Amino acid sequence: MPSFEITVDVARPPADVFAYLTDVSKLPEWQSTASEAELDGALRRGARIRERRHFLGRDVRTELEVTAYEPPQRFDVRSALGPVSFAIRHTLTAAGEGTRVRAEVDVKVGRMMRLAAQGPLKIAEREFRSDFARLRELLEATPTAEPAA
Repeated sequence: MPSFEITVDVARPPADVFAYLTDVSKLPEWQSTASEAELDGALRRGARIRERRHFLGRDVRTELEVTAYEPPQRFDVRSALGPVSFAIRHTLTAAGEGTRVRAEVDVKVGRMMRLAAQGPLKIAEREFRSDFARLRELLEATPTAEPAA
């Protein structure tokens, strides 16, 4: 099963990073292939996220299931409907005054398709790395809210 891991440090507290990372309406802001995303009610374990993406010249609709939701340290999803079966585990830990975000991606590809899938999987990994760099840039460019006096 192809897999890859990304770690990015963000100069924001874990609660801020978790809130942005799990705000489905923000996906198109930081994920290059996402054009639409909506949540079926409250964000919780078992919730469904419907997405529309543009990847390799194709319009793709996917549905994800939230498999772990533990603010502000864990958020996992797996594909429930779509052309590719995958799981993404997000772990957030305090790192100094900021947050270390670790994303582990596992993609399930049948034996017959492994060779054919290598090119698209490498492209997806590059885009995923760029997306997490964009996530860091967006969060670090937004000022942290000051506590009310």
